[in-house]
Amino acid sequence: MLLKACGVHQSALGLRGGLRQTILIVGGDPRPVESVMARYGDGHKLSVENAFFRLQNIKALCLYELLLLIRVFGTAIPRQAGFSVSSIIDPVLHPIVAAGSNRCEALKSFFGITYEQILEKNRTNFNEILTIDHITKNGNVKHNLTDINYLKNLMVNAENIIILVHGFMESSDGLMVQGVAPELLKQKRVKVFALDGRKVINWEYFRSSTHVRFMGQKFGTLLTELIKRGVNASKVTLVGHSLGAHIAGIAGTKVKDKTGTRIARITGLDPAGPCFSNIDIGARLDSTDAEYVDVIHTNAGMLGLQEPVGHKDFYPNNGMSQPGCIFSTCDHSRAWELYAESISSPNHFPARKCDNWTMFQNGLCAKNAVTYMGLNSRPGDLGIYFLTTGSSPPYSMEAAGSG
Repeated sequence: MLLKACGVHQSALGLRGGLRQTILIVGGDPRPVESVMARYGDGHKLSVENAFFRLQNIKALCLYELLLLIRVFGTAIPRQAGFSVSSIIDPVLHPIVAAGSNRCEALKSFFGITYEQILEKNRTNFNEILTIDHITKNGNVKHNLTDINYLKNLMVNAENIIILVHGFMESSDGLMVQGVAPELLKQKRVKVFALDGRKVINWEYFRSSTHVRFMGQKFGTLLTELIKRGVNASKVTLVGHSLGAHIAGIAGTKVKDKTGTRIARITGLDPAGPCFSNIDIGARLDSTDAEYVDVIHTNAGMLGLQEPVGHKDFYPNNGMSQPGCIFSTCDHSRAWELYAESISSPNHFPARKCDNWTMFQNGLCAKNAVTYMGLNSRPGDLGIYFLTTGSSPPYSMEAAGSG
């Protein structure tokens, strides 16, 4: 539900109910800003001011998007059972998300923000506003996309290159990157980078969803040049969350088209759903974008895509809502939290190939069709996989002794 995604009290759902004032939606649970800082520690450099700014930005964004959608779609959208709303506002996110690209494109066209409209009048130099960070244990070193030779020297002899791509209203020093990168840095022979598009996908979701194509193409051009100058495509992995998953996919397509080769892997962490369902595969993440594409769905049909788009698609807890989460923002973020846990604990998330969640729950899946979700996932036995996880770290049911 849109109200759920925006973090509105379920007991006070009208505009007068307002948004929660004292919490930051982070991963597993809504929690006070101070507890978020305690969890991530000084090494993540998440100040109270920064956290509070993110909270206020989310609140303003949700109100803006809510009112915009009501203006476009009206208030006569079916309500979901057990979730009453005021007589003034009664929207539900799922029908809008499920509509796919048609309504999104109509809305974008009305406001002049389709890909073609922006391309026609666009004078934005993405080489100047997109950056790529080299992430080390001592901090991030930021580079422009034009620093190709410097980046090539950093990558050319690397055994493994992992580039993180953040999602909507995030950045290279945001929660997803700072939650995943430290775990990657504990691994041997891995160089970690992060694409930063905070100035491009930081406001107005519909415009940002269009900017995804521009970002993906520019990122793909950078990767193409690096590969032409000696960086081994088979060593490159992209890990994208939300909009970042589609940016990674578009970049992978660009590399394939320009070099005739594919990068090794793209991991999509709950790829964004709104405006990306049922659209051309060249404008979103798809299994053709890399040699191996694995996807973790944690808020399918809401903020994330419902349909499988990879070689292996994992649906923890049926992929729609996650244990311990109240809001869709929490469900959506759980994908990167699960991935982060899988890095240092590669056997934490065994998943079983199955036709659907009901069969999985009833033990009707193939007994030998088991693989691991997360960094340790490997190609082979493609399809849809299900598993259960807990409500708090460690999320693995295996770690909890129940698997």
